[in-house]
Amino acid sequence: MFGGLGKLIANKLKLPPGSNQSSYTQLYVAFFLSGILHFSGDFVLEKRMVYRSFKFFLLQAVAITFEDLVIYIAKRLLRRGEVELKPGRVDESWAETAVRVMGYCWVTLWFCLTLPVWVDELNSIGVGSFDRGVVTQFLLDAWKRRI
Repeated sequence: MFGGLGKLIANKLKLPPGSNQSSYTQLYVAFFLSGILHFSGDFVLEKRMVYRSFKFFLLQAVAITFEDLVIYIAKRLLRRGEVELKPGRVDESWAETAVRVMGYCWVTLWFCLTLPVWVDELNSIGVGSFDRGVVTQFLLDAWKRRI
């Protein structure tokens, strides 16, 4: 939805199209604007919870940046072992399948960890009664026991 505005800003900053700088500018602009949009809805519901959505959406951009770093490192390490991943092409090799499964696990884990940032505040003001789910509750309880 906000990708076009991110591209416009990247172009105005004269960032080379397809570069990391351009891609990350577009990414952060899109999630920043999504946070602002949800921020306004939060403000209407309850003034004290306005930063929850903003934090949640910016965390998603941070996660994508971290994921890109992990993918970059993994590709470099796999190339040393003479295994080359070809993004966008499914060849059903063990490496492609392993990467896909790890990706699904990562996305699930990330949402289990970050969704409470957004949902718990809604529960606390009585807007909804959202269940965290078994996995999310287990992870958060385990994390709290460590602290």
